[in-house]
Order: sequence, then C-alpha cells, then structure tokens
Amino acid sequence: MGRLSGKVTLVTGASRGIGSEIARQCGAEGATVGVNHPPGEADNARDVAATIEADGGDAITLEADVSNGDAVAGMI
Repeated sequence: MGRLSGKVTLVTGASRGIGSEIARQCGAEGATVGVNHPPGEADNARDVAATIEADGGDAITLEADVSNGDAVAGMI
C-alpha cells in the first residue's frame, strides 16, 4: 500500500511538466488522481491518466482553466 492509498488528489496543470510527474507519483502512491488540464491539453492529460492506470492506479481527466473561478467550480 502506498502512502496515499484511499486518498483522492487533484493535480492542476497535470497534462505536462512538473504537474504530470506529480500526478504520476500520486498514482504510484495509491491515490485516485484527478488530472487537471487547460483547454487544448486533453490529449496530453489522457496520456498521463493512461500511464497512471497502466501502473495499476485510477485517474480521471478534468478540463478547467484554473484562472477562471467558474471553470474551477465546474471541475469540482
């Protein structure tokens, strides 16, 4: 069992860079991961979620521009 087993994480900017690595590490530690991505990054986010799932984790992609409060509320 990982340190985050049974937990849910939401990683913003998880479609690339540092965010994608944080999302993968959360998944590797047992968390169910919300892979947030801005508009236009859906393909990258799906790749991150697929990697988490291939490693035995659970993930879902969530599109929202975190600079837009209404979009964040809709994501949550």
